[in-house]
Amino acid sequence: MSTPHVSAAPDHLNPPLQALFRRLLGEIDSPDSSDWDATDSLLDAKVYSDPDIHRLEVERIFRRLPLCLGHADQLPEPGSMLARDLLGLPLLLVRDAQGDIQVLLNVCRHRGARLVAGQDTVCRQTGLTCPYHAWRYGLDGALLGVPMAQGFPTLDPASRGLKRLPSTVRHGLVWAVLDPAQATIDVPGLLGGLDDDLAVLGLGSHRFFRQRVQTRATNWKLVMDAFQEVYHIKRLHARTIAPFFLHAKSAGEAVGPHLRILVGREQLPDATALPPGAWDVRRHATLTHAIFPNSLLIYHPDSTSHLGMFPTAPGEIRFVHTMFTPHAARNDKEQAHWDRTFDMIDGGVFSAEDLFISEQIQQGVASGANDSFVLGRFEQHLRRFHAQVQGMLRG
Repeated sequence: MSTPHVSAAPDHLNPPLQALFRRLLGEIDSPDSSDWDATDSLLDAKVYSDPDIHRLEVERIFRRLPLCLGHADQLPEPGSMLARDLLGLPLLLVRDAQGDIQVLLNVCRHRGARLVAGQDTVCRQTGLTCPYHAWRYGLDGALLGVPMAQGFPTLDPASRGLKRLPSTVRHGLVWAVLDPAQATIDVPGLLGGLDDDLAVLGLGSHRFFRQRVQTRATNWKLVMDAFQEVYHIKRLHARTIAPFFLHAKSAGEAVGPHLRILVGREQLPDATALPPGAWDVRRHATLTHAIFPNSLLIYHPDSTSHLGMFPTAPGEIRFVHTMFTPHAARNDKEQAHWDRTFDMIDGGVFSAEDLFISEQIQQGVASGANDSFVLGRFEQHLRRFHAQVQGMLRG
């Protein structure tokens, strides 16, 4: 069998992606990229370390906007559940008896004990029982049983179900607002024009392959920065992916608070002789969606990575990398191929290069060597991203 490959059906690319690809083709013979703003600017270094900025980011950004928590395939059947702490909240993702995914607070409504003690491992249960006093809950969070109920004569079970967060599944991804006080969630509204991109690229039909969760000593914005510019690729990634890409050839644009960016791969010149219906945003280029505030979707030639950056402190994150494939592995050869892909991308590129350099920068921030950083004409998308963050912090 040939090496697995999925293409984003070039003849079905929506107009924004076709227009962006056309701009990218124009960069091939340009000695000085027209995609870069000519303005330099300064960024205050404290945005990566100030505790007050971190607190406001959690309150005004991360607790207000829908965040992508993973892939629906991670919970394959009713009773599947995954415990994970994010942004100071103990979460429980559960597929209920009807097959719907709920995002609950992993906290008993009696005395506040955790219902599931471990983290990051999918388990299967028929219900939830508190390990402290054995209060029992259904998969939907409803309170079903209280031992020695006569001891709670005024208890209203309907008011003591597990706290549920607004959540939904869209494009195969689980989204939630991490604030139990909010009642609704609007993912299409968050995504705006990117919602059509994800539909066109068929992300909803992809399957969960593997996930890795790490705690790393870096600010979340440093990792987001790294994927919104291509100035670093030939140097930082010289030992891994740099040979697959042209040097600093990209085209990007803001989509509301988000970014879509195409980076030219070595095969990009081949596309100049092809009609638009044959342009391929996985083979001729690499497409990245930077979804504000903390998600990155990176479309590899035959798989897709989702990166989630969840701050735990000004200089620390939980980094969640999930890889999707166009279908479940059909044989050992496909399984081995995608295992190698995941190991190379996750270990060799993201962990050993992008996260490594972000941690090095974080140490540099702490040293006080720089009061500010220079953002040059190759980093215009970083200026836009940081302006978006600062705008939300101002309310």
